[in-house]
Amino acid sequence: MTKEDVISVLSKIKYPGYAKSLVDFKIVKSIDVDDEEIKIVLNLATKNEETKKRIFDDIKTAFKGSGLRLMLSTVQDQPQSTTVEQKHMVQKAKKRVAVLSAKGGVGKSTFTVSLAIALKRKGYTVGIFDADIHGPNVPRMLGTLGERASINENKKIMPVLKDGIYSMSLGYIVDQETPVIWKGAMVSKAIVEMLESTEWPDMDYMIVDLPPGTGDAALTIKQNMDVDGAVIVTTPNALAVADAFRTVDFFRQVGIEISGFVENMAYFVCDNCHNKLYPFGNVEPEALEEALGISSLGVIPFVPEIEEATDDGTLSTLENKEYFDLISDVANKI
Repeated sequence: MTKEDVISVLSKIKYPGYAKSLVDFKIVKSIDVDDEEIKIVLNLATKNEETKKRIFDDIKTAFKGSGLRLMLSTVQDQPQSTTVEQKHMVQKAKKRVAVLSAKGGVGKSTFTVSLAIALKRKGYTVGIFDADIHGPNVPRMLGTLGERASINENKKIMPVLKDGIYSMSLGYIVDQETPVIWKGAMVSKAIVEMLESTEWPDMDYMIVDLPPGTGDAALTIKQNMDVDGAVIVTTPNALAVADAFRTVDFFRQVGIEISGFVENMAYFVCDNCHNKLYPFGNVEPEALEEALGISSLGVIPFVPEIEEATDDGTLSTLENKEYFDLISDVANKI
């Protein structure tokens, strides 16, 4: 039996409660096959023991007639990796929260800015660190597009202040219209230099807007800042959830606590019938909790008015009580 044969068998085993297979959900971490045994390591983020048992039993049944010894384990059963010594930057913030997503286009930056606005309206002092070097969208959403970072007498960069929210972004240093074509090492260097050089005020919350995925930027933030928790933003479609598996695994392995996930753009309210419509399907948060193994922090709708405000840079002055009440509820759980 070859590795390809094993993948073929696993592709026929459905994840409990879903039409997609274990392979489709990308929870198969590694496969090793020799003349005597098959070793399969799974990335099972779910904390539901019944689901785990069902998956293990289904795999054992599928390979029962192979004639080889089957060795099953999970990434979660293995020792976590360690990271390099941290520099513990941005100590002036009482709490540092990372916002991330497994893929682009799920509304991560919109949620980041909305969260900052909700916290500011609660009376907290808030800052946003835009770590998305290749796509720094925070300035546009805050209405600070075109602003340039200033240098104080201590030769430190001063964060931009708009509507009571402090922010720092590469967009304040380089031309927003110029593409940043940097490799991983340069991205990490830019993040570290901005962290070291920015003179933040005393803050209650620092929110870090990470780029999609699990690349150098996320690891650099972990190595250079005490992150108190991470929020994963996802849409409820199967592909986004499957990608989120890897993100959960990555942050657990580098030692960052995951506060939970936000199901974004889950539905919209029809202008004509006023019913909730679910473009990705009406997926219950409990189902995603089981699949991802982390708690749901909230379900956020797609609101055209919000999207228009992010494009115009007027989100911080927008009065949409229903939307910001939902964001505020998420903030209470972080």
